Amino acid sequence: MINGETEKKESILRIAARYFKYNKISFLLIILILIQITISIFGSKGLLTRLRLNNEKKQLEQQLQTEIKNGEELQKEINELNTSDKKIEKVAREKFGMVKDGEKIYRIKIDSSK
Repeated sequence: MINGETEKKESILRIAARYFKYNKISFLLIILILIQITISIFGSKGLLTRLRLNNEKKQLEQQLQTEIKNGEELQKEINELNTSDKKIEKVAREKFGMVKDGEKIYRIKIDSSK
């Protein structure tokens, strides 16, 4: 049975070889089609490159949306600083440690060894 299968495979290979031997144009056409498929998948403008670039585009769009939100928050804070004296006072006290005349500052030391 195994010899029969081997003979069958050999005969299929012989048939294919004989076909391509006498039909060189078909063989060349098949080779060209395979080359074109390979280039369209793996080439510099191929399918894999396109998928990678689409993923990168999505990540950059998400990053852009995050940056737009941050910009809007900063613009809102700028507008508050331009219009509100209380906001300016709060920033001056928190960031720069400024005090009004006559105020006293008490510093509390926390013992971190406990």
